[in-house]
Formats: sequence, C-alpha cells, structure tokens
Amino acid sequence: MRFLALALTLSLLLGGTARAEIFQWRDANGKLHFGDRPPEDAQTQTVTPDISPQLKELEINVKRQDFTLSGDLQQQTLDNISNIYQRYRRDFGLDLHGTAEVNLYLIEKQDDFQQWMVDRIGTSSRHYAGVFIPATNEVAVWQWADNERQVAQTILHESSHVLLYQLSPSAPVWLQEGLAQYFQTLETQPDGRLKISALPDAQQRVQTWIEQQRLITLRQYLSLDDAQWRKMAHQLNAIPYTVAWATTAFLMSKPVGRATLRQMLQDLEKTHQRPTLQRIEHLYPGGISRLEYDFFRWAQSDMAPHWY
Repeated sequence: MRFLALALTLSLLLGGTARAEIFQWRDANGKLHFGDRPPEDAQTQTVTPDISPQLKELEINVKRQDFTLSGDLQQQTLDNISNIYQRYRRDFGLDLHGTAEVNLYLIEKQDDFQQWMVDRIGTSSRHYAGVFIPATNEVAVWQWADNERQVAQTILHESSHVLLYQLSPSAPVWLQEGLAQYFQTLETQPDGRLKISALPDAQQRVQTWIEQQRLITLRQYLSLDDAQWRKMAHQLNAIPYTVAWATTAFLMSKPVGRATLRQMLQDLEKTHQRPTLQRIEHLYPGGISRLEYDFFRWAQSDMAPHWY
C-alpha cells in the first residue's frame, strides 16, 4: 500500500463537452431501477448530470522535474489525469468554477522528497510516495519504484484526490480514498479506450476475508465517521483502504452504483454534510440490504476491468 499516498492536493481540468445519460424507472411493484438502456414497456426518466457545456482551462506547472517517465508514459499519465476529471463530470455531474492549477514536483530521491514535505507542512514520513497540499495546489511524487507504471499510478492517485477535493471538498474520506485507488490503475489502450483494473492486493484481501468470514459489513463500514476511519488507517489497519477501494469499484461497476454515488456527491454540493447511512439506504434501490447483497456477489466474482 506504499503508493496509496497521503492525500493533500493537485488539480486538473481539461476540455471537451461531456454528457452521460442514466435512465430511471419503476417496475410494476413500484421498485426503482437505473440503467443505461431504458426498457420499452416502462415510463422512464432521464437522469443527466447538470454540467456546464465548456470545461475550464487546466494549468499544469512543472516546478521541479528530477526524473521523467520514459517513452509515452509521462504524457499518457498527464492525459489520464484529464480523463479522470472527465469521468468526474460525466458520472457525477461535478463542476468547478474557475481555472484549475497543478504545481507538480517530480523528485528523484526520498530524502529530498521528505525535506520538501518538512518545508511545506513541518513533518514527513518514509511511508509516503506522494503528497498534495490543498492550500497551494502542489503535488510532489518521488521516484519510489523501479517500475515506472507504479510511479505513474501514484501521480494518478494524488491527482484524483486533488480533483475530488476541488470538486467536492466535503466528500467522506472513504470515498476520497476509494476513488483515488480506483482511478490510479487507469490506462489508455492502443485503440484509445480507457481501462481500469482491479487492485490485485486489495482484490485478494477482500476475497480472503470473505472466505474467512471476516469482511466488515457495508452497514458497519459506511457508519464509520472520518475520525474513526483515519484512526484505523493510522494504526496500519488494512480495512479502511481495502474496503474503500472495493466499495467504490463495486459502485462504479454498474449504472445504479454510479447513480448512487452521483446523488451522494450532488447532495454534498448542496448541504456539505456527510451522507448518512439512512440517506444511502434511500438512494440505493433496495436499501442497504440489497447493497450488501450486490456487493458480496461482485466481491466473489473475477472483478473484471472497467472500460470507457
């Protein structure tokens, strides 16, 4: 989990208009359904994010570059940051008024990276691979792995944190971390499609916990407040991070899950209050019991990659 770095800030926005249509309808029993293909025999309502037609400019300022990712990987990584932003707009209808700014520091040596942290926030840790600082839109990542794709994943992870912080600063910490982990595996394929894969270690832990009947229930997990979540994380407990990824990846895997996340984030824009368990119960068709049933079915599957 070394590259699941401390969340602190980076910020990106890039062009192209985007609209995603999700349909909702009720069956003969009054049960609410969501899908990207409406049935022919039911009256449907289109759920379309209300977003501005033009994206704001993105300014990326490379303040320090001790290393460069080889080949096309560096440019692909920067392009995929903008792709993450577009997913936030398409799936969640989130918008930012103004120009986004990223002040990027690519630092080769760990000691220099730690000194950078001390200079900014007065402390450091050898456990961090990357950080972002909200007040200055600064992001720092050090060359912590020989595998460059892992370093690129750290950049994407921190970028996702920054985007969600700017677009929805009140989002609960489990969702901030879950989306950062989810988007860090984003890769552009030769045909131009985007692929998001499961995190292997997290996938294995979830499936092992299921086999051992040790997996926390979503009712318990979603009831944790941010302070409880962070306390478990600081104790190096694997549950907060792992279940954050699993819950988010599951919800992103189907239209009803994306619709639930979208409404949660839309609610946050209006109220700036953490979504309660009762609110999630209301948003997910069938309630928490159905959410847990669908989650466990997904967790026992092969967790196939998501394509965009």
